[in-house]
This record gives sequence, structure tokens and C-alpha cells, in this order.
Amino acid sequence: MPHGPAAVLVIEDDPAHAEAVRRSLESSLDYGEIRLAASLAQARRLIAESPPDAIIADLNLVDGKAFDLLDRDDATQGIPLLVMTSHGDERMAVEAMRAGALDYVVKSPETFAQMPRLLERMLREHRHVAERARALEALRASEQRLKDIIDFLPDATFAVDTQSHVIAWNQAVERLTGVRKAEVLGRPIRDFSRAFHVTERPLLLELILAPDPALESLFEYVRHDGDRLVAELHSPKLGQGQGAHLWLIASPLFDADGQLAGAIESVRDITEPKRAQLEIQHAYGESRAITEAVRDTLYMIDLDGRLLWWNKRVEEVTGRSEEQLRHHDFTDFFLAEDAPKLADSIGQALERGYSEVEARAKTVQGLRSYRYNGVPVRDPSGEIIGIAGVGQDISEHLRDQARLRLAATVLENTREGVVVTDAPGRIVAINHAFSEITGYTEAEALNSTSNLLKSGRHERVFYQALWASIMQTGHWQGEIWNRRKNGEIFPAWLTISTVRNERGEVTNYVGVLSDISQVKQSEARLEHLAHYDPLTDLPNRLLLNSRLEHAIHRARRNRDKVAVLFIDLDRFKHVNDSLGHPVGDELLQAVARRLDERMRSEDTLARLGGDEFVVVLESIEHSSEAGAVAKLIIELMEQPFLLPGQREIYLGASIGISLYPDNGDDTTQLLRNADTAMYQSKAQGRNTYRYYTEALTLAANARLSMESKLRRALEREEFILHYQPQVAMSDNRILGVEALVRWQDPEEGLIPPDRFIPLAEETGLIAPLGAWVLRQACRQMRAWLDMGQPPMTLAVNLSTQQFLQRDLAEQVEACLREFDLPSECLDLELTESMIMHHDTNGVGILNRLRELGVTLSIDDFGTGYSSLTYLKRLPIHKLKIDKSFVQGIPDDRNDAEIAATVIAMARNLKLQVLAEGVETSAQCDFLRAAGCDVYQGFLFSRAIPADAISRLRAGLQHGPSTLLG
Repeated sequence: MPHGPAAVLVIEDDPAHAEAVRRSLESSLDYGEIRLAASLAQARRLIAESPPDAIIADLNLVDGKAFDLLDRDDATQGIPLLVMTSHGDERMAVEAMRAGALDYVVKSPETFAQMPRLLERMLREHRHVAERARALEALRASEQRLKDIIDFLPDATFAVDTQSHVIAWNQAVERLTGVRKAEVLGRPIRDFSRAFHVTERPLLLELILAPDPALESLFEYVRHDGDRLVAELHSPKLGQGQGAHLWLIASPLFDADGQLAGAIESVRDITEPKRAQLEIQHAYGESRAITEAVRDTLYMIDLDGRLLWWNKRVEEVTGRSEEQLRHHDFTDFFLAEDAPKLADSIGQALERGYSEVEARAKTVQGLRSYRYNGVPVRDPSGEIIGIAGVGQDISEHLRDQARLRLAATVLENTREGVVVTDAPGRIVAINHAFSEITGYTEAEALNSTSNLLKSGRHERVFYQALWASIMQTGHWQGEIWNRRKNGEIFPAWLTISTVRNERGEVTNYVGVLSDISQVKQSEARLEHLAHYDPLTDLPNRLLLNSRLEHAIHRARRNRDKVAVLFIDLDRFKHVNDSLGHPVGDELLQAVARRLDERMRSEDTLARLGGDEFVVVLESIEHSSEAGAVAKLIIELMEQPFLLPGQREIYLGASIGISLYPDNGDDTTQLLRNADTAMYQSKAQGRNTYRYYTEALTLAANARLSMESKLRRALEREEFILHYQPQVAMSDNRILGVEALVRWQDPEEGLIPPDRFIPLAEETGLIAPLGAWVLRQACRQMRAWLDMGQPPMTLAVNLSTQQFLQRDLAEQVEACLREFDLPSECLDLELTESMIMHHDTNGVGILNRLRELGVTLSIDDFGTGYSSLTYLKRLPIHKLKIDKSFVQGIPDDRNDAEIAATVIAMARNLKLQVLAEGVETSAQCDFLRAAGCDVYQGFLFSRAIPADAISRLRAGLQHGPSTLLG
């Protein structure tokens, strides 16, 4: 279709038919201006005014036939014509098409309705015909231009179309082959390939038009050069029967649309240059013995970079045979990125008469660096026919240069000073670092002697030993004191090495110098840190042991005493927890300063860590002197400490004293015994001092033994659970049991909890023990339920350490899930003080446990400091009255009032009340009357094993209540 809506002229003398065609065309957006004509004459006038894009005409008009427009009027040439006929006029319509009409249709309502589509098809065909005509005309014109160009080319050149018919053939071909142009134009090139006496087939053209790798065997070689094919061949028939060397280049021909239209081939007679080249190769061959003795690669290439001649060294380097190298492209042996440099060097040799280039070659030894020198080679007439050159392996030379550059770079950039002297000791070279370290410039140092740096700190014997080592071993290494230009003396690490020539004579000495001032300072700092506490700058445990050991040796020699005072600050942990570690650190520093000010110069004050200090008193005659110092220290600690921010803090001190030789004869014994005595002073009220006694050792050893056994008991699961029933006041019905742990020691038998629970809490073993109790108790509850016993409450005590574990709720939930227990059967017992001391997190922990559905009880209620207001905030279910208040009931009025008050308070808070430690009927009657709900104690049963609980519950189900004493 033309650009935009097409203009159409409709020629029809029947108004009805003309209107039908117009309406049909107007229904399509592809057609714009539609004009009507009733005769040929009217149509010609309209065409003259404005030629339409297409014409639709009735075959038979009042003044002639539709195709008369094509015969008589040049204005209509090129305008597509669609002829409309009536039935029976098809023969005449065919004549119209012969005259130039593009198509015809038979008039009918259906035809009129389809007119836009029919006209579109005709216009499309019209465009195709026009394009083919233009292409044909262009091809003819290009062929003529090709013939004109070929005629002026000096080389023998001809061209063929895609059917291999000759379309151009110049005079140079006629001179070369003796075949005239008139004999070949329009005929297949195959018929004339005999003229070159190579083969019955076309030369390179067939490789272009119909690629066939087998044709490559026709030529000495064929190479691809871009879109061209290049070959060299020898024709024995040409050159007046003596044969000729030919150089052929074949290239494809393309039409205006980029389609392959044929091929063009140029043939050049290179007989004379080739013969000269062969003569030179022969000359090189005669001198082969000389060239083979050369260890460099010798070669000759033609102007296209193909190898013509080479020595054996080339074959050794490349690993290629003579056949593989012949006519091989020289640049193929080099790394791809270096190959262009080789190609450029050929141009440089031709232009300047000499070229030199460095490139990396692919050899049997891997990549090697070569330097190539090339010069032009001329034939007898002076024409350049190739390049001859020498290739030298410079890989080792380049590596040596690189090593020298690296060595120079390292020498200049190293942080160590380097100085080189000659054999007599005169400085001949230094690096920049030497100047930085010593302050001497190169000009100041050169020609001076090494005495330039002498500090005067070393005796003559030092230097004698130094040079003796150099003479004997060739080097010396060690620390030395040197002097800078400004007079400052500094420590250095010096290495001196001897340099000898090939005859073994000393030519130079090389010194490498490092300033170790900072190293020495760091060593001093590390030494101080190793022996002094970083916070207080007092001697640490290491230095304390050393000084105490020295004091013992001196006391043993002088037969006097040494006292060790082990000091632990009272209430320091409370300060640290409430005010924070920074304040705690300030307080420890203040304590250290106050104590250090009152110490004698011969005594030692040390800090072991935390709030523990030790004082070693030397050369004392009586043990009372140690007590006097301890009393002084306690008085010093009683005075308030004023910290930054005007904060006053009061402390105390508990002190343990051990004496040499009375309480031990080595550092370990004295420190251990003083520590033991310090714990005794804390146990007896704090803020006092105690001397070490043998009884303390026995107690401490017993405690250590118990701790060790306790750890093994946990590993071996030597613990068992007993269960004490919790009974309803109303009918002695067992509502639950409390799980109580016992230690079944293999040696001592059953150990009660009051002997090992405090130790477990102190050593941190209470957490794993508590977890074991919880899991074992839940396992037993599962066993009771599986036996068909009625559900009851299982009470388990939680320790403080368990309560503070972040994942306590998750542990309890996992245990319930493992044994498939309903959460309401588990009763967790916590003490008042446990919750009160951890008020911030305690309520949150209780809420998480409450969400699980377990029962929460406050154990030993009344012994803590909880108030009614505080209890209201806690998500608890039960209060347990401590047995200390139950024991005096009903005779002790205070105990009775406390118990009654607790019960009443619990009632108000809607909490259940359980009294523990009930041993008499009078106690039980009082508590029942006061409103207590549940009790446990010896009145009903002691804590008994699990199987006894099962028997007890079974007996209660089948008979009257039975009380176990």
C-alpha cells in the first residue's frame, strides 16, 4: 500500500455499479480520495489533474475498452489497473491483462463487497513487480560497471554469477591464458579452467559458491582473509610452457539487498619474485651448517608473514616438523595479544629497513619471551620479497631484570635500614629507611665508617665477639645500642652478612638494621601487665607468689615469720550489682590507694581479682603484729569512700591470717590457709579477722570432698526422689505430693538434703540438679497415671538459679509435653525471697509459667518480706505456711496469730493455704479451725518412696484413713 490512504479512480458508465464500488472502498480506512468517471475521456482528464494510486475500470465503456488507457496514454504508465467484466467477457479480460492490466474480476454484489481486499492484493503484486524490475535494472547496471572496472585492472581478473557463468573477463586474463573474452562471456568458468592447467573444476570460486574442503588440496595452501579466500598455485602450462607461479584472490559479489550474486577472482603472475625467493632459500640452504650452529632462531618470511625458511632451532622451539612449518603463518606461534606486534614489525622492516619487537612465543617449554630483529630481503632486481630475522630467547634476561627491579624496590621500600660497606668498613650505600632511623642523609653517611652509629654503651669485648663471629661464620645477629645523629641512643636489631666475590674474597658487608625501641617499650609494658593488676596497678597473683616465695626464703634464713593477710571486701557485691561495674572499679581503685598508703616499703599489697586483696608482711616476730595490721585495715575500710559525683560508700573487710612457718612452708599453703581463715571471719559476722587453725582445714577439706562427690553423683544419677503427701484438712484425702530429693551415696548411704542442697547452691550445681528433679518427678507422675491412679498435684521446688533461667518456661513446657502431663497437675514452689530479690524479672517469669497452666505456690511463706500489696501483683495460687510457725501451735501465741493471719490474708486473696511440718493432732485441729485447706507433715506421713505412695493411695481407697508416723 502507498503511504497513507490510497487515491482510487473508478471508471464505470453504470451509475449503480459505480456507487456500489465507491461505498465498498469508503468502508475501508486504506482508501482515501475516491473519484468516479463514466468514460475514458473523463478518466483521462482526471488522471491528468492528479494521477491516482490505482484504477478500477469497466472493461466495456461508451468510448472504448479499459485497456485503451494503457495503450494510448503515457500518463497511466505504472498505475495498476483492475478490470471489471460481465459474465462471458473473460477472454477479453485476459487480453486486457496482456495489455498491462494487473487483474480482472467479474461484476457481482459479492465482488463489490470484497473490492477493498481485491484492490489491496493487486497493489501488493504491483509493488513486487516494480521491485523486481528495479533490481533487474540495477543488476544489469552493476554488471556493466563491473565490466568497466575489470577492464582497467592490471591483474588478470574475471567475475562469475551464482551459476558460475562468466560475466566479466579483462584483457590481462587474455594475455595470461590466450583465451579471448568473446569465447567465455556467458559461459561456465568450468569450461576454461583448463587454461590454468590446475583442475577441471573452478579455481577458488567453488570454495565461495559451494564450499568444499577437499579443494584445498589443489593448492600449496588456502587461507581465509576476512571474506576472501587467498591461494598460491603453480601452473606448468603458463609462462610460455615453462610454468608460472600464480597468486589468486577470490571475493564474493553481493547485490543491493546484500544477497550473494556471484564472485570475482584476481590472478597475479608472481613467477619472478617466487624464483628469486627460491634462489635465496637455496642460498640459505647452502649455509645450513652455519645457521644450525646458531642457538637463536633464524627465519625468513614472505610479505604476508608465511615461513619460507628457518633453521633447526625453530623446529626445536616450536615442536613442529618441517612439513608443519612450511608456509605456516609466523604469527600463529605467538600469544594472541602479541601477534599484532609481529604483524606491525613487518611493516616497520619494509618502511625503515629494520625492525625489532619483543613478544611471547608458544614453545615446547611453555610461554617464552623473544626479541625479534628483521630486515628486508630483496631479489636481484631490488624488489623486496620477504623479511629475514633472528629470534633471541630473552626470558631469563627479563626475569633477571625483574628480580633486580624487585630487589631495588624492596630495598628502597623496606622498613629496615640497610647499609653496605666495603671490606675496610667504609659505607658505600644506604637505603631511605636507614636515613629515617639514624637521621643521617646519604651524603652524610657515604664514605663514613660504621663507627658513625657507635653509642658507647658496649664494652670493647662486645665488638671483639661480634667481629669474631663474622670472621668465623660470615654473619652476626643480635641486639645492639646505636646513636642517632641527634645523639639519642636507641636499641636496634642488627644483622651483618659478608659478601664475597667469585674468588672467595670479602668485598662488602651488608647490615640490616631495625629500630626496636617500640618493641622494647612493648616488652616493658607486657612485663608490667604480666605482673601487675591493670585496674589497681598492684602486684597480681604471679608477682605476689614470687615475692611471697622470696619472703619465705629470707624468713627461713633469718628465722623470723611471714604473715599473709587475705582480705575480702564486705558488701562490695551489693555495690557492684546496684551501682554498676564502672562504680565498682572506681571503688576498687580507691581501696587500693588507701591500703597502699599505709603499707611498709618491704611489705606487698596485691590484688588477686574481684574484691580480694592480699598483704604479705615480712620480718615479723610475733603473730600479734599481723592481727594489729588486720585491725588497722578494718578501721581503714570502715571510713566512707567518697567517689566522683560526691557519692559516699561504706564497706567492711573480712580478713584471714596465716603465718610462716606455723601454718605452712610454701606459697600455696599459706594463701590457701589465709583464704580459709577469711571465710571463717565472714561466717562469724564479717568485718573482723581470724587466724588460721587446723580445724578450718579439716572443714575446708570436707567441703571440697563433698563438692567432688556431689559432681560425681550428678554424673552417675545417684539421687532418688521421695514424696510427701499433701492432705485435705477436711477428710485426709491425698490431694498431691511434694517431690523431695535424697542422695543415695554408695559409701554413706542416704544423705539428707540439708547436707548437700546448700553446697549445690553455692557451687552452681543446683540448676542441673533441679532440672533432674523436675524431669524425674514428671516421669513418676506419668507412671502413676498409667497405673490407673487418680490424678493429683505434683509439687516441685525451684531453686533461685533455675528461676533466673530465661528458658525456664520452655523447659517446663517441654517436660510436660515429653510425659504427656496435663499442666494443672504440676505445682511449682518458689520462695518469697527468690521473687523479691528479682522483682524486675520475677513477675514476668511467673506470668509465663502461669500461661502454661501450672500451679504456682510460695513456699516458706512468712520468712520473707512480702506484703499484701506485693502478693496482689503475683500470679500465684497457693501459700505454704513455713513449718517454723506451725511448730509452736497452739501453745505459742505468736505462732498461732501469725498462722491465723496468713490464712485470713490468703482467704482475702482467694488463695489456697497449705501448712507444712504438721506433726500433732492439736496443730492440725487449730489449722483446720482457722480455715487452712491442706497440710503435710509427719502427722500423716514422712517423705516416702514412689512405690510406698502407690500402696498408701491404694489403702486409702479400700479402707479407712491410715496415718503413717
